[in-house]
Amino acid sequence: MSHPIMFAAAKGLTTAEERRKTAREAAFRTWGPRSITAASKYARTLLGDAAVTLDWEVLGLLSFEEHLQAFASLDTTGGQHLELYYTDQRGTERISLRVSCVSCPSQHVHEVTSLEQLGQLLSQTPAWQDIAPREGGNL
Repeated sequence: MSHPIMFAAAKGLTTAEERRKTAREAAFRTWGPRSITAASKYARTLLGDAAVTLDWEVLGLLSFEEHLQAFASLDTTGGQHLELYYTDQRGTERISLRVSCVSCPSQHVHEVTSLEQLGQLLSQTPAWQDIAPREGGNL
């Protein structure tokens, strides 16, 4: 007859596995909303009140327990698609501007550190003609 400690260990393992499975399922269900909330909050901190107008969407699914990510499309102009990407990997939050060519595989990614720096990055894109300040907007 098997020793009682063997049954206790088997039961303990099964219980722990069920707890981990439940926690993973809960994290999976809440991952998207947590990503969007975190992106919105960090964008507002980094870019100011105008960031509340960004329409964040969930971006794929990586290791959902520790890696939040979302994106917000800005514009497509002059053959370039502009998007902001938010990522929080193990507590390090970042927003990047991704500029990709609509008709080719080219893309560039630049980390965004402030609203002014985002403006500098945008000034190097075709979108600048539509968004540049009209009066006194010297660069």
